Formats: sequence, C-alpha cells, structure tokens
Amino acid sequence: MRRLSLLGLLILTLSPLCLRATEARVIQNIDFDWYFYPADIQGCEMDNSRFLSWRKVDVPHDYSIEGTYDQKNGRENGFLPGGGVVWYKKELEWNPLWEGKKVFIEFDGAYMNSTVWLNGYKLGFYPNGYLGFSYDLTPYLVKGTNVLSVRLDNSRLPSARWYSGIGIYRHVNLVTTDPVHIARFGTCIRAEEISTESARICIETEVNSPEACEVPIKLISVIRDSRGREVGRSQRNGQISCYQLTSFDTICVENPRLWSPDTPECYYMESFVEKEGKIVDNYTTRFGIRRLEYIPEKGFRLNDIPTKMKGVCLHQNMGAVGTALAEDIWHKRLIQLKKMGCNAIRTSHYPYAPEFYAMCDTLGFMVIDEPWDGWFHWYGCHKVPYDYSNDFLDWWEKDLPDFIKRDRNCPSVVMWSLGNEVWGYDRHMYLQYKMNKIFHDMDPTRPTTQAYCTDLYIDIAGFNANGECKGDISDFHKKQPLKLAVGTEIPHTRQTRGVYRTIGTRKPWDKDEVLNEHDAARVFPLTSFTTEEVFDGIDTRYASSYDNQTRRISVREQWKQTRDNDFFIGQFVWTGFDYLGESWGWPGRTNNYGIIDLAGFEKDHYYLYQSLWSDEPMVHVLPHWTHPGKEGVEIPVVVYTNGDAAELFYNGKSLGRKDMHRDSLQIVWNVPYRPGTIKAVAYKDGRVIASCSHKTAGKAYSLKLTADRKTMKSNRKDVVFVTVDVTDKKGNFVPYANVDVDFEVKGDYKLIGVENGDVLDIAPHKVLHRKTFNGKALLILQATDNAGRLRIQAKSPGLKSSSVEINVI
Repeated sequence: MRRLSLLGLLILTLSPLCLRATEARVIQNIDFDWYFYPADIQGCEMDNSRFLSWRKVDVPHDYSIEGTYDQKNGRENGFLPGGGVVWYKKELEWNPLWEGKKVFIEFDGAYMNSTVWLNGYKLGFYPNGYLGFSYDLTPYLVKGTNVLSVRLDNSRLPSARWYSGIGIYRHVNLVTTDPVHIARFGTCIRAEEISTESARICIETEVNSPEACEVPIKLISVIRDSRGREVGRSQRNGQISCYQLTSFDTICVENPRLWSPDTPECYYMESFVEKEGKIVDNYTTRFGIRRLEYIPEKGFRLNDIPTKMKGVCLHQNMGAVGTALAEDIWHKRLIQLKKMGCNAIRTSHYPYAPEFYAMCDTLGFMVIDEPWDGWFHWYGCHKVPYDYSNDFLDWWEKDLPDFIKRDRNCPSVVMWSLGNEVWGYDRHMYLQYKMNKIFHDMDPTRPTTQAYCTDLYIDIAGFNANGECKGDISDFHKKQPLKLAVGTEIPHTRQTRGVYRTIGTRKPWDKDEVLNEHDAARVFPLTSFTTEEVFDGIDTRYASSYDNQTRRISVREQWKQTRDNDFFIGQFVWTGFDYLGESWGWPGRTNNYGIIDLAGFEKDHYYLYQSLWSDEPMVHVLPHWTHPGKEGVEIPVVVYTNGDAAELFYNGKSLGRKDMHRDSLQIVWNVPYRPGTIKAVAYKDGRVIASCSHKTAGKAYSLKLTADRKTMKSNRKDVVFVTVDVTDKKGNFVPYANVDVDFEVKGDYKLIGVENGDVLDIAPHKVLHRKTFNGKALLILQATDNAGRLRIQAKSPGLKSSSVEINVI
C-alpha cells in the first residue's frame, strides 16, 4: 500500500494535467471520530441531541470482537456475541468546495442490513454485509453541521456460517465530483493482442451528467507504469445525452511488462473529463497486462507459461482483530503466504475489501473472486436461516454487476466463482445459467467456476470434499475430458501448533469420524509412524502437526493429484489461516484447519507447503526436541525440504542422509529421544542449501518480546505485532510453556487485542493479559495521532521480564 501512495505522489508531481485535475475529484477518508451506540434507539435518525455522549470510535470497527465468549452465543460466530442493532453517527461540517458539486459517501463494507440517513433524510437500505455501497448526499447537505446516521441490524441469528462481527468494519470515504463525472466503477480496461512488443489496451468509460440535454466533453486517457512514467495517451470527443455517455477508445502500450505472481507489474490509467476547456473530473484505475489461457487437457497458462494455482481459501477475520482488519494486518498476512510459496487466494465466501485486491495486484496473487456463499433459501440448501440468501432474489441482479464492475480491472482476478457448496443447485439451473451469462457478458476474458460443482454451465469444475477420495478426480476427467478442474476447497486437514500424534486419525474434532464400508474404501490411507501413541494424554480437540490428521486426503497426496494432472489447474487449501467461527463445539472458537493459527503463528504445515510450493531453498524439521519423560522412546523425526536430499544430525553426529522422493514428499527418521540438538541439513545437487535445528529446552526462565517493526507513523492506522516467546536460561524456546503474561504499555496507543492461537482459549481480547499457548502469545497495538515512544513490557510470575520500544513519528 505504501507503493500505491508513492505512486500517487509521483503522478501528481509529473503531470501538470493532474495538478489541474486535483480540484475536480476529491476523495476524503472519514474513518476517524465516529460516535457508536451498541443498542437500538427508536427514532435515532431524527434525534441528534444526545449522540455526542456516545462512545467515540474510528472505523474500521467490529463491535463483536470486544465481547465475551459465551456458549449461548452460538457456534457460527465462534461463541462471541454477534446479534443486535448498533448505531453510528458522524458530524460532517460543510465544506465550501462542495458548492456546485456532487458529494457521495462510499462505504466499503458494513455488517449488515444497513440503513443510512443524512440530517434525518433516509438515503437507503442495503442488506449485503460484504459488498460496498454508495449514496448521493448532495440534495440533503446543509451549510453548517451535517449529521450522518447509520443503523446496522444483525438481530436475527445466525446470519453467517462463520464469524461475521457487526459494525462499519471497512473504510468510509467522501467523494466530491463535478456534476459531470465518471461513474463509480465506471471504467473497464482490457488488454488484447498481447506480445512482448506491444499490447492493445481497450478502454470503456462511463460518464454521467445531471442534464438530459447534450453536453459536449473531451475524454482524455493517460496510462502510466508502476514507476509513474507515461506509456500511452489518447483523447476522444463525445456528447453526453440522456444523462450518460459510454465512450470506447484504444491505446497501444509498447514493450509491456506482463503481470504475474512473480512479476506483479501494474499500470494505472488516469481518465480526465474536460468540459468547456476545463478538467472537471479525474479517475484513476489500476490494471495489468497479462494473457490467461485455459486449455482443455493441457491446463492453465499465464503469459504462455504452464502455471499451477498454489492457493488457499481465507476468511477475512483474525483472532484478536475480528473483521476490522487494518491495511498493515492484511499486508502482513499476505506477505506470510507469499513466503510460503502461495500464489493464489479464493475469497471464500464473499467479496473482500478493496485494499485486499490492491495488495493482490501489487504483491502478486491470483484470485478466485466469489460473491456469495449460497443463493436463495430452498429446502435442503443447508445454509443458515438469516444470511444474505433471504434478500438474494431481490438484490442479486444489482449486486452481481456491481461486484463485477468493482473487480474486473484487477489483474489478480483470474476466475469468477458463482458460489460455494450450493446444495441443490441442479434444481435451479436457470439461475446458474443467468449468473454465468452476466459474468461472461460483462467480462468475456475470465472463466467461471462454482465450488463443489462439476457440470452444466460453469467453465471450470470446482472440487471441494467431492475431490478428496480415490478416483474422484480421475473419474471426472474420464467423463468430461475437455473440461478443466480446480480444487476450490481442498484438502481439509487439521493441525494445532506444537501438538503431535504418531498415529494417524480422521478426527474432525474430538471423536473419530465414522465411515461406512463404501466411504472407508475410498478415502486415502492415513500415515501412522508407530503402533502405540508416543504423545499420549493430549486433549483430543487439538490436532496433530504431522501430516496425519485429515478428513479424507493428506496434504502430500492432494498435492500429487494437483501436480500430476494437467487438467487439474490448482488447489485452494482450506484454510490459509485459522478463522473465528464455524466451531465444532464449545469452547472451540474454531477448528484447526488453518496452515497458520489465530495469532498468525506458523504451524508445521506451513513449512510442508513451503517445501512443495516455494523455490527458495528451505528445510524444516519436526517435532521440536523438548520431550521430558520420553527418554529412550523412538520419536518420528520428519524433514520437509525442496532440496533433493537431507541429512539428520544429533549433537553433531550424522544419523544418515536420505533422498527426497516424489511419492513421499517427506523424509522420516526414527530417533530415540535424548536431550540435545537435532539438526536437518538439506542438499541440492550435492550442495548444502539450508539447515534447521531444535535444541532441548530447560525450564521456563524468561520472556522474550519481538516487535515486527521499530517505527510507526502517528496516523491512527499503523499497527505493530509484538510476539511473546517463553525461553529457558540459555535463550532456547520452551515449546510446552503455558504461562500467564501481563503487558504494560507506556505511551499513547490503541489496543487492538491479544491472542495466542489456542482454539480452546476463550479469554477476552481487549485486555493487556494473555496466557501463552505452547510457548507463544501476541499483542497487537495501533498508533494514535500522538508522536513519541511506546515502551512495551511483558511480565510473568517467576520469569524474567522483557521489553521493547517502538518509535512513533
């Protein structure tokens, strides 16, 4: 995101045309200083006499995450409170620049059933909790103080199958334009005839006017690369009639830099509207130049290169944060996935915030973009009773085009999804046909898929659990050899950070899944390293971090299916991160499907996927080497590496060197446990490429604080993650340490929350206290508008404290 800000400054510096245009369209962020009330008040939209005593908040804001976990709150929301009605109000002082202009308010997302008023005038109602919406404020603004009122209604529960939160949880902006202006999402940019020498950029621009009579304008289009250099320009005269003009133009870009996950080169088109010799509007659109080819039997090619989608599904919530994710949080999560080798994300099961797509464009992720979970309610659809499906039939034909317009210029979006596990969709094929047609009419450049759907109108078959058994993928290909497929949600494996079991299990939660004889014959075999469990006595709701706790197929078996079948173009693991909600039972806040836990700490599967997906040399050894009471017991030691061989050492003595095989995708030694140091060394073509080691830890002695940044800006937006590790006297990490930690923070800050990744820990988030889980905990702070220094100290009874300082400028 800093890159985008720098680009904006660069464009303004380089272009005189831009300097004149800055007075035309003004985008003002209004996230700060809202007033919040956590209950319903009859007639509140008309009563502005008392709200100044309400609690003051900044948005993005999620009220649910501030609450207390309670079994009565329900499993869908992770046992956090989510129901009820809340109000927000904000004062907008009259701006002289608004005279003779149009003023719009744009909400990027508010959950849910929002009604908005300005000065008591109702602007509208919008049920969708995930897609942004906009209103024209112009007719209701007064010179003086204006009061904006927002009512959100999530009183009927459950309204989602996962944690939804409640609040204005995304950004809010005021947009001021000339009466003649480019429409919201009013540009459509497509790259055609792409080669290394040139690309033809086709531009469609929609311009609005309040007048029915003809209005002559000139439309100027300027394309700049990511460094701010102009690479193409055109202008076209036009006449607005009947309130609207749609203009078409083309620009040739020479020697285009093609977008891909490895080279995420973006271009920016500045569109200017000139009327009577004056620039009256400007609009910037980010896009990319890349060639997508989906070839039956051969697979997916990006810029002529055969490419597998190494993807994850995500939910937008995070443990201590809820749904109100600041840009720094999104950025940290995406960088973490990037380092794992992930190159694709599925937005399960709703539209994400605009900044997410901006980061995917500029960091390099391919996206399957999904507008909703199910469609409307019918018998057997198995969705929750009060989600968007209640309003689907009234709203989908408006929301779907808005969704497509919003995201169609993003180079990261490579496929559209019609929905997720729409049980019984075959009884409503007219609806699938209509959706598919809208997607293709509005965007003929991308294919469609549908999760857990293999036939009929979609272009690419989508596999969830229906692709995890023996023969599922191969049988599909025999029946439909000319249709490509993608693993839209596959595989489903469970793991808990720092927990290991040597005997494989299919426990989806605390009990084994009972399979009938037919299903038992179809699932892939489990990996068991021993006949008797080595790591006994562990709560069965925690899952094994070996690749041996799965529903139907392991990580390694699924990757072989993806790797070895050209028609199977990629997979999207369920899930990249543990997420709140969709619990399998109290007090579980979630299940353990994520590769990364609720605190953002990597599990061992992170390194397994890294060994399969990343080209950066790596090696990882598991489990840790602190197992008191297991002296002399053989422990399976597993190594993941993208090298071709690995060697294991105990206290410097080699225990043997073994090759990595395409079928096993892991190397295993059985090592009698003794305290000491275990080390794995990876080789490629006979050369050492990486090493990884674990030392046996003694008793917990000290806390160790690590901040992910040393400096923050005093902008009320920057976020710092402070990790707590428990160490022994020699500084070795203590992997079993579960100790109480109190934080003391000196300086101005906003507490985002505390977390430890333990799915069974139902302690509150908005406090300066947390217990470590398997040696780790997390504190998240946000800057205020005051500069200075933050001094953060962590204390635990009987342990040496630790501190860290952050400079706020």
